[in-house]
Amino acid sequence: MCESFDRLVTNPNSSKSCIVISPSCPESSIFVPRGIERSSPNTSNKYYTPDVLEYDVEMMVGNLMKKKEHLPDFSCEYFTDDNNCLVRLFWSDGESKRNYQVFGDIMLFDATYISNGYSMVFVLFTGIDNHNNNVSFGAALVVSETAKTYKWLLRYFLKSFGKQPDVVVTDQHPAMKKAIAEVFTGSRHRLCMWHVMHKLSNKVGVTLCNTTDFKRRICDIVWTYSLSPEEFEE
Repeated sequence: MCESFDRLVTNPNSSKSCIVISPSCPESSIFVPRGIERSSPNTSNKYYTPDVLEYDVEMMVGNLMKKKEHLPDFSCEYFTDDNNCLVRLFWSDGESKRNYQVFGDIMLFDATYISNGYSMVFVLFTGIDNHNNNVSFGAALVVSETAKTYKWLLRYFLKSFGKQPDVVVTDQHPAMKKAIAEVFTGSRHRLCMWHVMHKLSNKVGVTLCNTTDFKRRICDIVWTYSLSPEEFEE
């Protein structure tokens, strides 16, 4: 199943005080892959009224907390800093939890998206079902990618779902590695093969990858099902 999972992982191309994300009002909460430039959204959109822009984060958190209050299978946790700015938010619904109970043996912990207007990292927890389709387990927004942030996030994930995945797949982020080791003590941590192979040309050089059959040969080794660990090492 690990091989199937890696093949599916493609480019992740009225409160007393208002909770805010940044001093300036963001224009959009569209999530895009990091490094992708997008033009500014049309601020004349009927949803981006001045009232909404001023309180949109407060409204979002309020709506999620209401769902948590009225829906027994809905989870939502958030954290604000000393200035009452939202710095961490996690949520998951009943369908996501049902997905996790069935397909949560392997989980992708993906933080390769960033919100277009808020400059927050959008974190996805996903898996694959028995038809090789992606299924969602939960989502989060975080300001900083520190071990402290990811430990907070994984603890609330564990609180919401009640069990650790057998395998956690991530990119090579050191903060993720540290958080997983401390919180998911019963899980095996593996690196996402797509991210590893995506960095291949940076590690060995563009010339070697593009002008020889090196890349084809190494892909044949990496994506094979027939090699044993001993044969691979040889």
